[in-house]
Amino acid sequence: MGSTKQIRKVTIVGASGNIGVPILSALLATGHKASVLARPSSTATYPSSVTVHTGDYNDEDFVVGALKGQDILILVPAYTVADIQIPLIKAAAKAGVPYILPCEFGSDPTHVKMNTELDMMNAKRPFRTLIEELGVSSWIGVVNNPWVEFAIRNGLYGINLKDKTAAFYDEGDVKVNITTLTRVGESLAALFALPDEKLKKYRNQFVYLSSFYVSQRDILASAIRATGTTEKDWKITRLSSDEVLEASRKPDADMYARMMSLFAVVFKDGYGGDYNHKVLDVGLEQEDLGALMKDLAKELGA
Repeated sequence: MGSTKQIRKVTIVGASGNIGVPILSALLATGHKASVLARPSSTATYPSSVTVHTGDYNDEDFVVGALKGQDILILVPAYTVADIQIPLIKAAAKAGVPYILPCEFGSDPTHVKMNTELDMMNAKRPFRTLIEELGVSSWIGVVNNPWVEFAIRNGLYGINLKDKTAAFYDEGDVKVNITTLTRVGESLAALFALPDEKLKKYRNQFVYLSSFYVSQRDILASAIRATGTTEKDWKITRLSSDEVLEASRKPDADMYARMMSLFAVVFKDGYGGDYNHKVLDVGLEQEDLGALMKDLAKELGA
């Protein structure tokens, strides 16, 4: 996507979190100039090349001062404190920051069937709307489906490495896009290195990131190889995606049922988990699912 690399000034909020760490690492590796906004209570440490601004996120003067001259603001706070993005977005507009990445990093908010099932996707839209209403910055949203490392560690793709169980949604053969935390960081760092005229194409648009295009059966096959087992060593069951979704709609559905509805939708044919035709190509090398699976199996003692 272009051979001329442009170095940009990028500020991150939430740089010590699960997604913030690989994004910051990739930005530095690509040569971008990275800054971090941190609360006074933060104990996180950063490389010496990172400029750290410490203060109250609700102190507009502090935030505007820190964001002056920045090209991009990346917001990756914990989902439980997502509303802290509101004062930060307003301050970024006052500082004239051209691009803001609100905390998206999920499944496709533009897919009608997916959003009919998942109300959780709608909660993120006010941040994009606010950016557009302020009329200064442009947003870039990130679609990556549930992160590979997180999902495999917690058995959320239906494949539990430690217990040797596999629960397929329907037949388990629907291919979807899944993305590692590392690849999210690398992709964004490469995206931000594009020349201005190319980066402008992504104003108020989503970028679709992917590490692997696989089905649950493909993931299980990789897990079997990584653990040196055979299919006979695994307990394989099937779940009806429709029944999982129906359970999540009940008034008394708990958080687990609601969370599992996301994975049922991702692996349900025609519901947006497969966005392979939209994947952003920034010239990165293909990742190795087998190597990653072996690392995770070792980590989990599987």
